[in-house]
Amino acid sequence: MANRSFNKFLAAGTSAAIVVSAVAPAALAHDNHVFTDVSGNYEEAVYSLHDWGIVNGKSETTFGTNLNLTRGDAAVIMANALGLDIENAPDAGFTDLIPRIEGSVNALAEAGIISGVGKGKFAPNEPLTRGAMAKILVLGFGLEDFAVETPFTDAVGAFGPYIESLYGTEITFGKTAVSFGTNMNITRGDFANLLYRTFMFIDENIYFPYAVTSEFVDSNTLKVTLEEAAPVEYTPQDIADGLLIYIENEDGSMTMPVMANAVLSEDRMTVTFDISPDLAGKKGIIYVDDIEQNFDFTVKSTPVSINIDTKGTSTTGTALI
Repeated sequence: MANRSFNKFLAAGTSAAIVVSAVAPAALAHDNHVFTDVSGNYEEAVYSLHDWGIVNGKSETTFGTNLNLTRGDAAVIMANALGLDIENAPDAGFTDLIPRIEGSVNALAEAGIISGVGKGKFAPNEPLTRGAMAKILVLGFGLEDFAVETPFTDAVGAFGPYIESLYGTEITFGKTAVSFGTNMNITRGDFANLLYRTFMFIDENIYFPYAVTSEFVDSNTLKVTLEEAAPVEYTPQDIADGLLIYIENEDGSMTMPVMANAVLSEDRMTVTFDISPDLAGKKGIIYVDDIEQNFDFTVKSTPVSINIDTKGTSTTGTALI
């Protein structure tokens, strides 16, 4: 399922979820914006991303549309777009970060979306290349499955697979018929356009299952009813993996369970699957999309004597309640 990685980011309840829900009615009025260097081809993308809290200008009146996007600013924009936890991300070990970008870089590194340029170096002030842009968009939004062969002679090396994936989505094309421009720098305006197109692509092309009811079969099995029948091209496991599920434990800690052994009903409206870790002996709250459900598997079975014989009179037996 191509959106598996992206769905996991959405599960954080972040700006990305808000953005995807807002993409469909994307014809927004931007009359109140005052960036003097944003017009024409860039207006819808820049102002939409600005409305969603993903990008800011270089000043109150300029976006810096034609300026090269730095690696540090790209990290901040991507962390905003994915809604990553920049406060609690572990230190990625880069020694050249300033406080404004440090949390964003750490969060992206923890998610496996970015890497440095050498031991302990991220080079936040260096410009972002188009090849690196392809990598962070593809990994950030889980677009790996869309890869197709490209006509580009420079779609090689470390960035080659990501260029193929981005090309397959038709979010972007090359600088020429045979060149992607892998090593060329990308401007702030062009990156805004590509990020906005990525959200549009996801909204138009990727199915997100949505739960309307959820119930426990036992402490490690969930049965979820969907809002609509799942498309036939998605497997039961795809559907389970696409649901946004979090567990809030009794101590307040949060766990994202792993789903396995999914089975879909004949009408494709109900999916049943195992979750790990098993919740036996635990209590808390499970969130399945917008459903909030308390659970308590700490209550143990109690033996009770029941006396029954074939005539309806008492004899000794044991049942559990």
